[in-house]
Amino acid sequence: MGISLAVIGVGRWGKNHVRVLTQLRKTLVDKVVIVDINPNRLKYIVKKYQPDSYYTSIEDLVKREKNLDGAIVAVPTVYHYKVASILIDHYHLLIEKPLAATIEEGYNLVRRAQENDKAIAVGHIERFNPIVNIAYNIIKKQDEKPTGIVGERLGPGPPGRSTLNLGVAHDLLVHDIDISNHFLNEKPVSVIARIVKSPDFPYETEIIAIYEYPGDTFSMLKASWRTAPFYKRRYLKVQMETTSLSINYILRTINIEKGLKKVKIRNSSIDSLMHFEENGIEISYVQKEPLVLELNDFIESIKSGKKPQVDAILGYVALKCVEEARRAAFSGRKVNIRWEEIDKILS
Repeated sequence: MGISLAVIGVGRWGKNHVRVLTQLRKTLVDKVVIVDINPNRLKYIVKKYQPDSYYTSIEDLVKREKNLDGAIVAVPTVYHYKVASILIDHYHLLIEKPLAATIEEGYNLVRRAQENDKAIAVGHIERFNPIVNIAYNIIKKQDEKPTGIVGERLGPGPPGRSTLNLGVAHDLLVHDIDISNHFLNEKPVSVIARIVKSPDFPYETEIIAIYEYPGDTFSMLKASWRTAPFYKRRYLKVQMETTSLSINYILRTINIEKGLKKVKIRNSSIDSLMHFEENGIEISYVQKEPLVLELNDFIESIKSGKKPQVDAILGYVALKCVEEARRAAFSGRKVNIRWEEIDKILS
């Protein structure tokens, strides 16, 4: 038996949730409901995907849809907290990244979810990029721990210079700090950062942050909107003493380097195309769309009660890392990141 889900906000990204959920209608989903305050956009999505019902306000949704299992919050970042704080009393939630606009809002959502016994998943979609899971498993199999991570996430800024998703740190940096935390299985203890601002935009358009982790491990991450309109780069390199992994998120490839000798990787559980080079192997992997995997995970968390792969606490950690990097950049000093509140959340 399937479940019933609502999508709140059917704009640039929310419409993709509607598309995937309608594809899952015959297997995992019984009912799809959509909400958007823009009547023209709502009319277009209703005509294209034919949801079971639709509303122009979340108040109407809550009043009329008593038996929904969950809701997906795909409104702009500045509205995440306002919308989610109403819905969390009634439904399990998948909130698009970042969890909220501020640390305080994020912490309150985590607490509210605990009080209402509701799950919150956070839409860090790169966690569901198949190449990330392959890289994570390769790192786990090594006899050595990563010594550092370098990442670049570059691309054009928001259409129309919209400020509703804040700056490039909340929009792009949040992806790679979450992946760094995942690969290192640690939370950073400090950060130094620098930002670039444009005269006609209130938030940062470029940020470079260096996070320090326990054991003198560092992650140096750059996120920038200062590119040509059609230029995108999504790259992460994980360095170990004898091995490095270079990940291209867009092409879904990994290049594994072990100096000048050839290496072989045998893994019968993945369907890979391997191209041998003098210094390593490049692995290409194509699987389901990451959004399909993310929604499957959210649905499974509702049905079974298991934690989502990226739960509210992990979403909160990534958000705090972003906010602390911005604080370091504005202050011009290193910021020590303290995590006592995580213990309170878990206690």
